[in-house]
Amino acid sequence: MWRQCYVYATYYTDRQHMAHILLVEDDADVQTVVSEFLATIGHRVTSATSAEEARLIIASEPVDLALIDCLMSGEQGNSLAKHALKLGIPTILTSGDPHYIESSEHPFPFLPKPFRLISLDELIAGTLHRSRE
Repeated sequence: MWRQCYVYATYYTDRQHMAHILLVEDDADVQTVVSEFLATIGHRVTSATSAEEARLIIASEPVDLALIDCLMSGEQGNSLAKHALKLGIPTILTSGDPHYIESSEHPFPFLPKPFRLISLDELIAGTLHRSRE
């Protein structure tokens, strides 16, 4: 997988939509893979393992996009996403819970887990593009 990530990143190094992304994910393995992929393709990534930690980051530095896991211990991702929306931060939600995926009704782009990294990249690019229009 890492080799694929490198090849993909090498091919797309000239893109113009690189951004500061806040990754809110409580699964350490997922956080590592996604964070390293986003950094490899040129994004600046700040990671948080909880909504509380993410709120502190949002309050202390500008963020271009938030990528938030819906189901975390403590405050849920939907609540954090609504907070980010009020601040004008484009947000993408993710979840691996099939019940959440089926019943999901929210105004945010959504990516079900597991997802392909290229799908994540395309969704980020589209979300950033729409937010800049």
